[in-house]
Amino acid sequence: MEISLPIYLVSLGCLVVVIVGIGIRSFIEWRRPGARTLGLLMLSMSVWAGFYMLEIMHPSLPVKIAARKILYLGMSLSPAFWLGFAIRYTGFGKLWSKRGRPFFFAIPGTVAFLLGATNERHKLIWETMTSPPVQPGALILELGAGFWIFAIIACILLGIGMGVYLLVFLQSEKHLRVKTGIVLVGASITFLVNIFFLTGRNPPTVDLTPLSFIFIAPFLAFGFFRFGVFSLLPLASMMVMDRLQDAIIVVNTSGHATDINHAARELLGIETIQEGTPVFDILPQPERFKAIWDSPNTVLKLELKRGGIANWYETSVMRLQSDGQISLGWVIVLHDITAEQLLLKAEKRRSQQLALLEETGRTLADSFDEKEILQRAVNMIIQRFRYPEAAISILTEDNMLEVSVIAGTADFGYQPGFRQEMDAGIIGHTANIQRTYVSDHVASDPYYFSNDMHFGSAICTPIWKQGKLYGVLYVESAEPVTFDDLDVKTLETFSSQISASLQRASLHAETQESLRALFAMQTISKSIASSLDLETIAGRVVHGLKEAFGYSHVSIYLLEDDYLNLVTEVGYPEELTIEKIHISQGVIGRAIRTKTVQFIEDTTKENVFLKADDNIASEICIPLLKENAVLGALNVESNNMRKLTQTDVSLLSTLASPIAIAVDNARLHAQVKKLATTDAVTGLANRRVFEETLVAEVERARRLGMNVSLVIFDIDSFKEYNDTYGHPAGDTRLKAMAKMIQKKLRSYDLAARYGGDEFAIILSNTDRKDALAFAQRLHEASQVGSPHPPQNGLGVPGYTLSMGIATFPDDAKTHAELLVAADNAALRAKHLGKNRIQPASEL
Repeated sequence: MEISLPIYLVSLGCLVVVIVGIGIRSFIEWRRPGARTLGLLMLSMSVWAGFYMLEIMHPSLPVKIAARKILYLGMSLSPAFWLGFAIRYTGFGKLWSKRGRPFFFAIPGTVAFLLGATNERHKLIWETMTSPPVQPGALILELGAGFWIFAIIACILLGIGMGVYLLVFLQSEKHLRVKTGIVLVGASITFLVNIFFLTGRNPPTVDLTPLSFIFIAPFLAFGFFRFGVFSLLPLASMMVMDRLQDAIIVVNTSGHATDINHAARELLGIETIQEGTPVFDILPQPERFKAIWDSPNTVLKLELKRGGIANWYETSVMRLQSDGQISLGWVIVLHDITAEQLLLKAEKRRSQQLALLEETGRTLADSFDEKEILQRAVNMIIQRFRYPEAAISILTEDNMLEVSVIAGTADFGYQPGFRQEMDAGIIGHTANIQRTYVSDHVASDPYYFSNDMHFGSAICTPIWKQGKLYGVLYVESAEPVTFDDLDVKTLETFSSQISASLQRASLHAETQESLRALFAMQTISKSIASSLDLETIAGRVVHGLKEAFGYSHVSIYLLEDDYLNLVTEVGYPEELTIEKIHISQGVIGRAIRTKTVQFIEDTTKENVFLKADDNIASEICIPLLKENAVLGALNVESNNMRKLTQTDVSLLSTLASPIAIAVDNARLHAQVKKLATTDAVTGLANRRVFEETLVAEVERARRLGMNVSLVIFDIDSFKEYNDTYGHPAGDTRLKAMAKMIQKKLRSYDLAARYGGDEFAIILSNTDRKDALAFAQRLHEASQVGSPHPPQNGLGVPGYTLSMGIATFPDDAKTHAELLVAADNAALRAKHLGKNRIQPASEL
C-alpha cells in the first residue's frame, strides 16, 4: 500500500503541533480533574509522532536509530496514559480512580522503553535494523519477541480503556452519550489503524498509527473542554449516590430511612434498610442528630471509631422541598474529614511538641536539684499531652531500674521506689538496647508488663549523664499507634534537655561542694594554724572533718620509732579503739611504709584491714609527710550511709599538707618547750619550773587548807662515782635515778633536777607522815643494782641518798621557808654521815 510521503509528513507535522497545543492547554488547566493525565497522554503521543517524523526525514542512520528509541518512549507510554485517563474520568474502579494511581499502568511501558534503549545488548525489541533503500524513509525493522509481548500488553490496556468508555456509554442516557461517543470514535480509529499496521498482509511503508492521532486527539480535546469529560461520572441518580465518597442517607417525612448509598452502608455497618426503619435507630450518636434536626445551617462534627481507629465526619441535615415549598423529607450527609482532622491534630501535636521543648529550657534551667528536674519533666509531658502515665526510672548502683518520679492522668499502680531488672519490661529493654523503643500496641508487645490490661501504645527513650546511662523516660498513651517519628525525635530532644539539666545540676552541686570543701579546708587550716598544742590540733582536725564532710570515723596517729600512737579519734567505740599500731600492720601501716595514699572502697575485700568498728565499709589513709619524712597518718573510715569516693581522696590529700605542717610545728614547739622546762640529761623539770611550781603549790595549799611536802636529796659521793666510772657513766646513773623517781611519783607530783646530783620533789596534798613514807620507798629503790650493800651505815657512791623533808604549813609558812627547811634537812643528813632521811622537824 503506497502512501504519498510528502502529504504524510506534512500531515504528521501539523498533527504534532496540534497535539502539543492540546497538551499545553491541558497543563494550563491542570486544576481540572484529569487535566494532567490528558496532558501526559498528549505529550506521549507527540513524542511518538514527532520522533517518527524525524526518523523518516533524517538521512543519517545513527540519528534514525536515536529517533526510533526515543519515539519508543511515547509509543510504550501512550496506552498506559489512555487507560489512566479512561479510569480517572469514568469513575470505575474505586481503587484506581484516585489521583496518581493510574501511573501504575505505566510500569510495563517504562520497562519496554528501557529495553528498547538498550536493545543492542539483548535484541529483544528488534532483531535487525537497516536503513531504507530510498531517502527519506523509515527504518526497516525485524521485530523481536519482546516487542510483540509489550504490543499485546498495550493492546490490552487500550482495550480495557475502550471497554470502560463503552460501559459508560451504554449506561448513559441518550442525550448524554455524545460525550462518550466522541471519545470512542477517536480511540477506535487509532486502535484499528495500529492493529492493521502490525498484522496486515500488505502494510504501508510508513506507520499510519501516529497519523491516526489526528482523530483521537481533537476528539479527546473536544470532549474534555467542550462537553467536560470530567463529568462522565455517574449519569444516573443511583450511580451518583453510590459513587460519592460522602455517606448519604435519604429520610422521608415520617422520619424513616428510605435509601442510603454505598459509603453510608459501610459507615453504619448495614447491608440494606428495612422499610419503615426509623432513621435514629441506625444513626450513631442519635441524640446529637436530634439536636440539629430542624437547624438547617448547623454542622455537626462526629468522632466515630471503626476497628479501633478514630474517624471524623462533618455532618449536616438538609430539608428536601418541592417547588411549592412542600416538605419531601431530609437528606443527611456525612462528609469524611478524617484527613483534615489528622492533619489538624498533627499540627496541634507539633505545636505542643515545640511548646514542650521551648518550655523545657525555661522550666528546668532554674533548678539544680536532680529529683526536682525529673519531676518537672514528667509533669510538663502530662500537662501538654494528658497521657495516662509518664515516668523516669534511674539506674541504681546494683544495676536495677528504680522509678524516681511518675505522673499521669491515670493510676497504673506504680509509685516512686518501684524497682525492676534491667531486662524486665519496655523500660528494662530500652535500658539494655540504649536507644528509643516504640510499642504501637502494648497489649501484644513481648516486653510490656503491667498490673492491668492496657491497649494503648508506649515510647521509651534513654537519658544520659556524662556519657553514661542515667535512666529512661517512659510515656504511655491510652490509644494505640499514637507515636510517630516526630514524637520519637521530640522525646529524644526532650531527653537531651533533661540530660543537659542534670549535667548542669551536677556541675552546680560539684561547684557548691568544692566551695563548701574549700571553706571547710580554710576553716580547719586556720583553726589548726592558730594552735601549737598537738592534741588541740588533732582534735580540731577530726571534729572539723566529721562536721564538714559527714565522715563517721576519723583518727590521727603519730609515728614514734616503728609504732603509730593514737593522738585523737572520733566515732569509734571505746572498747574497739586501737591505741598503738606497728607499721607492719593494717592499711595505715602500709600507707606509712609506702608513703602513699591508701583508698579501700570495700573493706571486706581487704585482708590487712584492722577492724575498729563493725559498721565500717570504706577507708582512706593519708600519710602525713614533711619533706618526705613521715610524721604520722590521717585515717578516715566510713559506713554504708556515706561511702568514701575518689573525691574524698582528693580532698583529704589536699588537707594532709597543712595538717602535716601544723603537726610538725606542734612537735617542734613541744620540743622547744621541753628544752625550756626540762633538764637535758634527766628529762625532769628544771630548776625554773620547780621554783614556779613550788610557789603555785604552796599558794594552792594555803587557799584550800591542805599540806604540801618538799623532798630534797642528793646522790651520795657522786663525784667519787664519776671519778671511778667516768662522766658518761655518771650521766647514765643520773638518767636511771630520774627514771626511778618518775615511776614512784603520782601524776600530779613534780620531780626536778635541782643541781648537779641534787633532786627536788614536790608532793601535793601530802603531810609529813606520807612524805616520809614516800622518801623511804625512794631511798630503798635507789639502792637497787648497787655493787654492795651499805656497810656500817655508810653510803654507797652513786646509789645511796641523803634526803631532807619539809612540810607546809608544819615546817614553814611560805614557799621560801619550805625550800630552806628541806634544803637544811638534806645538808644535815649529809653531815650526819649520808645514806639517811632527815625530817626538818627534827633539826
